Amino acid sequence: MAFGCRTTKYVPDDAYLLNKIEIENEAKDLSKEELRYYVRQRENVKILGFWRFHLGLYNLSGRDNTKGFNKWLQRIGEEPVLYDELLRQKSNEQLRLYLKNKGYYHAEVNDTMIVVRKKKAKVRYSIKAGERYSVNNVSYRIEDDSIKPYILGDTINTLLKKGVPFDADLHDKERSRITRQMRNNGYYGFRKEFVYFLADSTLGNYTVNDSLVVVKDRVQMAGREDSIINHRKYRIKDVYFLVGYEPQRAVREGAEYLNSFDSLEYERCKILYGENLNFRADVLINSNYIFPGDLYNVDLVEKTQLLLAELQLFRFVNIRFRELEGEVDDEGNGLLQCYIQLSSSKPQSYTVEVEGTNSSGNLGAAGSFNYKHKNFLRGGEVFDMRFRVAGENQRSRTGELFQTLEVGGDATLTIPKFLMPFKIENFRKRYNPRTNFTLSYNYQRRPDYTRTIANSRIGYTWKSTPLVTHFLSPVDFSVINVPYINPDFQEQIENTFLKYSYQDHLISSTSYTFIYNEQSLSGIKNYHYFQANLQLAGNILDGVSSLVASNQGNEFNEVFGIRYAQYVKADIDWRYHIRVNNINSFAYRIFMGAGYPYGNLTVLPFEKRYFSGGANSLRAWPVRGVGPGSYEETQLDYYNQTADIKLEANAEYRFKLFWLLEGAFFIDAGNIWTIRSTGNSEMDSKGLFDFNSFYKQIAVGVGTGARLDFDYFVFRLDMGVKARDPVLPSGKRWILGTRSITWDDVAFNFAIGYPF
Repeated sequence: MAFGCRTTKYVPDDAYLLNKIEIENEAKDLSKEELRYYVRQRENVKILGFWRFHLGLYNLSGRDNTKGFNKWLQRIGEEPVLYDELLRQKSNEQLRLYLKNKGYYHAEVNDTMIVVRKKKAKVRYSIKAGERYSVNNVSYRIEDDSIKPYILGDTINTLLKKGVPFDADLHDKERSRITRQMRNNGYYGFRKEFVYFLADSTLGNYTVNDSLVVVKDRVQMAGREDSIINHRKYRIKDVYFLVGYEPQRAVREGAEYLNSFDSLEYERCKILYGENLNFRADVLINSNYIFPGDLYNVDLVEKTQLLLAELQLFRFVNIRFRELEGEVDDEGNGLLQCYIQLSSSKPQSYTVEVEGTNSSGNLGAAGSFNYKHKNFLRGGEVFDMRFRVAGENQRSRTGELFQTLEVGGDATLTIPKFLMPFKIENFRKRYNPRTNFTLSYNYQRRPDYTRTIANSRIGYTWKSTPLVTHFLSPVDFSVINVPYINPDFQEQIENTFLKYSYQDHLISSTSYTFIYNEQSLSGIKNYHYFQANLQLAGNILDGVSSLVASNQGNEFNEVFGIRYAQYVKADIDWRYHIRVNNINSFAYRIFMGAGYPYGNLTVLPFEKRYFSGGANSLRAWPVRGVGPGSYEETQLDYYNQTADIKLEANAEYRFKLFWLLEGAFFIDAGNIWTIRSTGNSEMDSKGLFDFNSFYKQIAVGVGTGARLDFDYFVFRLDMGVKARDPVLPSGKRWILGTRSITWDDVAFNFAIGYPF
């Protein structure tokens, strides 16, 4: 095979391929990954922990660089990394400096180059860290008396405290903390460079005395020496909103550009606009924290930037300040003019999408039309309308071909404020809330049933921190109609509680969702995603309908002649992504959910029940083809297994190959269970959740996948293989390693996007 080519094919005779970097580390509180960052030379990347795939691609190329194929292989591959003596020495110096900055003043770093075989070498860095120094006392020297109260009055929040390990990184964080504090108190010109530290490590006992020094400001004087002055506060004199600002025209036309703008004044701010102001002035003011007469505050500037950017009315938002030289207020504070440059985006857009689908070998197609208006009522309201049609050819358990059809649409109006019967002061500026009104309709046709779902919802969205988002839907009302049920399916569920799930019913619920998402943090290697959902349904309807005379004495209550559901449902979804390097990453996911029906409907509505299997779940099984528990559906030709509890865990190793192609290996485990008797004795004996035995019914699948990453979307093809099938007899459920794999044990899934 071509990848059997010598890894040293392009290594000159007088050089060595850098085969491995080893770090022997005695500093227990510093990881090898931290230290490896300061090694200036890295070996060729590997996938699967051992395979230099990209070096192999490079070595596949011929020596004739005039051929396009050879150039292409070298471009997508990775050139061999040759051992470099100079970089080894620099790495040694960088490691020693890093250890010293971390408080290991007596650390020793020894490096050795070892020839492991012909043309291959490894470098070993042995670190004798010694004792780590800690902070003894922290003293302050502030040259400007006027700022002492701000710094000395906030020492309770300092990062430098007696007894903490000495760490130069803490110095930098403390400089940043003090700088932000000063800039939040009006000191517009304060910079990190005004703060530095003096560390005295001559005390003995492995301790350091830290001195924090804050110097005065330095002003450059034309033709004269710099002048040393106290730091000055700044107050906002004017605030200008430049709506429809075009940076290129501003540069090209100079001062004349702004002279062509019309203007109006609102809430002490001046709004300049080009042709027409297509939205109400309060849209800008409600998203603004910067007002004339206020002291400069960098936190409020950043909040204003965020609020304006999330309006979707502007392509970019840029906030600039200009110092008015020679002008001061009555207190001697400097004055600033604030320019908020707003480049307008197109108010309306639409997209048409066509996609192919393949789930467990079932081919289908879907098309959608999306329309968006970003300023629907001239108040920054966003109107979204979507229409989608999807069809799929599927095969039943017996191999018979059948079709499914789904047609639906929805319309959502998002208002950039909280619409409440009572006033919540400053909530808009503090949490950036939104109110959503949604109407939707969905038609689904399957061989076993046909159903329609009409839904109306009022929801609120707000962010308590940049990473935390809340969704609250106090009113979510759905009408589910089931005009057709397959007679065979009807017969099977007739004597069970499941039949109530497939009757017409109403759902009136209140729900809350909490999301913590670190993915938006720039430069972060590893990130968490956590989502928790809670839904309560039917209680308000039950309280009202119980008073209706026609419901008195009935087995269950109705509203408009339709039975309504009562249940509580909660689930969590946790994901963790680890980026090892530019080539390799790991992704993990855990899902746990349960729904408990009670009162007026003793089974969860089928659209609220959990299912497993498919492209984003247990990929070795078809959608709705797992569980509950060890129960196997044999009477119906169509997969439609649902339940009240779902537990699932997934792990995936992802690696880049070449061009747009990525590979993956994965393992999926989980199942679904019922929470109460269904009336089907076999399902109850095998599918009811039992804390003492549920783990014996876990389904396990393994597999591999290929992906094409186009940045904006990912095409994914995964092949899952059953490793453990809970429907098999106890003691014979493990398949891998015990018998040959058959086509019934394999499933293929084609999808858009990563599974998690």
